[in-house]
Amino acid sequence: MSQMLTRLYIDNYRCFVNFEFRPAGRQLILGGNGSGKSSFMDALGFLRQIVVEGTKIADTYDPDQLTRWLDRSAQTFELETKLGDFQYRYRLVLDRSKNALVPGVGSEAVTLNGESLLETLGAQVCFRGGPSRGDLVYERDPDRSALAMAPFRAFPNLFGLKRWLGEMRCFRINPFSMESRSDREAPSPDYDLSNLAAWYRHLVQSSPKETRAFLDSLSAAIDGFSHLRFESVGERVSLLQAEFRGGARFSFKELSDGQRCLIALYMILHFVVAKGGTVVIDEPENFISLREIQPWLTAVTDAVEDGHGQVLLISHHPEIIDQWAPENGVQFVRDEAGPVRVEEFHGNPNSALSASELVARGWERE
Repeated sequence: MSQMLTRLYIDNYRCFVNFEFRPAGRQLILGGNGSGKSSFMDALGFLRQIVVEGTKIADTYDPDQLTRWLDRSAQTFELETKLGDFQYRYRLVLDRSKNALVPGVGSEAVTLNGESLLETLGAQVCFRGGPSRGDLVYERDPDRSALAMAPFRAFPNLFGLKRWLGEMRCFRINPFSMESRSDREAPSPDYDLSNLAAWYRHLVQSSPKETRAFLDSLSAAIDGFSHLRFESVGERVSLLQAEFRGGARFSFKELSDGQRCLIALYMILHFVVAKGGTVVIDEPENFISLREIQPWLTAVTDAVEDGHGQVLLISHHPEIIDQWAPENGVQFVRDEAGPVRVEEFHGNPNSALSASELVARGWERE
């Protein structure tokens, strides 16, 4: 089933004021330092923290998250997703004012194909469309998202949105944080993939078919690679090892930074993108050579074009810019320290210069 983020609106969050972005299934996000690319990922992570993890609004308060030059306390977030034939729209308004009559969540709403599923009404929340119980109204906790606390058994359509948001992944891969040791299984990856060994330990058991395809991809991507396996070193404790042709074995931590990043990228491809998930990756090319990033990029392109997943890349890499920017590139742009806006990539198709060369010369907006 095709699943993707189709619209994100942010107002009064860091450098975002009346910001609207409608990403494609395959999208490259360009922009200079300080243009809001990392804040875009952080905003998605913020929504996930509130809706999926159920974090209290009071625990997220940080005055630095408000736009510096605005004199108002309300923050607005809207996202729209297409999950097969279902189109969800979610709107969350937070009132950060200490003097607010209803501190925390000012209002919250969810619609499915235009029909209301959840709506806050003052101090109450109304859930609509339950298959057996009809509407349900009760007093709400303004310090928590109503969607996070929804009675999903009675209102299962609401769960589709929360599940998608929970399965959406934002990654900043950090090979220095990855360990070989695992004392448990992790059903989901950390944003920096520091728990890669624990996540893979879970995937080996839960996704054997995808695991075989993943290992085949690594055999083609890493010279001499043969297998990834765990060696038990104690009760419930295992070490992830990479085996190479000829029988040589290395702990995962002994691999080069680039090899660890490449393994992480192919894990994202096979275990998230191929399963239809939405993925945002910040600078996937870090530590990866040109010869290694190109096959991965081609595989990601093929997966998305075949209807598997949505991939948004934040990158400055010439190979990625040349492949994705002409048809799938957008730029985050700020004038001095003003708000972020989104512009389509303006590379000239008649120019003899490549897209990356236009970016390097600063001519992509001319």
